[in-house]
Amino acid sequence: MSEPKRGGTRMTPRLKRCIAAAALAAAPLTAPAETLSLATWGTSSHPQVKLFTQPFMETVEKKTNGAIKFKYFPDDQMVKQNFVPNAVPTGTVDIALTTLDSWAGRIPDVSVTAMPFWPFSMEETRAQLVPGNPVFDWFDQAFQKNGAKILCIFDIGPGVVSTNFELRLPENLKGKKIRATSKGQAELLQSLGAAPVVLSVGEVYQALQRGTVDGAIGGLQGMVGLKHYEVAKYLMASNGVLGTYVHGYVMNLKRFNSLSKEQQQIVMAAATEARNAAQDFMIESYQKFLGVAQEKGMKLFTLQKSSSEWEKWQAALASFNAEHKRSFSPELLKALGQ
Repeated sequence: MSEPKRGGTRMTPRLKRCIAAAALAAAPLTAPAETLSLATWGTSSHPQVKLFTQPFMETVEKKTNGAIKFKYFPDDQMVKQNFVPNAVPTGTVDIALTTLDSWAGRIPDVSVTAMPFWPFSMEETRAQLVPGNPVFDWFDQAFQKNGAKILCIFDIGPGVVSTNFELRLPENLKGKKIRATSKGQAELLQSLGAAPVVLSVGEVYQALQRGTVDGAIGGLQGMVGLKHYEVAKYLMASNGVLGTYVHGYVMNLKRFNSLSKEQQQIVMAAATEARNAAQDFMIESYQKFLGVAQEKGMKLFTLQKSSSEWEKWQAALASFNAEHKRSFSPELLKALGQ
């Protein structure tokens, strides 16, 4: 039987192989998946990590049909808390958990989140600090100018102070070495007569244990997760008089912009969804975490608003608040209703 002809040309075996090879070369190739690195610090049991990372990554991978995947680095494996403001813009890591106040060296106005006059409660943060809100958008634009995109913002609650001395009044801090999380918080402590020591979250346990510091300000959930109750006798729940902890997840801006518009929307929606679930849990469980600290043997003092102790803290911080309010941009203070 003769070979079939194609356009008058005999289809030899060699010609068939050439046609097959050309067809294979012309066939569209499946684009390789984008792999994004995501890093967290502190304890993985913290709601801001445990309730965010896995749901966020799983949702993005599912909604992009596997076009975006993740490589996850928890527990300070890739980047420590205070190094995030350098690690994200330089691309050392694509996405990272961060404390907004830790960016004060690049964006001085973010220190407002750790000031005693920060106006939002955890519940108000839940409702307002989302994309499209003036405060969120103000922060996001400031971060984008510094090479980062804010994916979400949440409030882990008012700071607590773990100490090895009884703390009820501002004068109790005089001369005490107290861990601070940032430059802004260090200035606040210094205004109260304390000697601030800036430490990352992973260094606090040992510092308390060795007496390098007499106390430490930090987030309640992290304090419990990292077992500071083993090395500190007292706990003061500040009720916001010393500010709060506004955290979030940020992404390298160039990496974010390299994604398609659809992928960007998926990433932002997944971040908001996971953030809302984590924020809800932190609001609902705050008092339970205080109870755990007491069960573990810490002597708890909760500073109540309008109490005589509260008025003394307010008086001690009045000049600090007045001075620092003047240092923030009018546009930001207007967005905050200040």
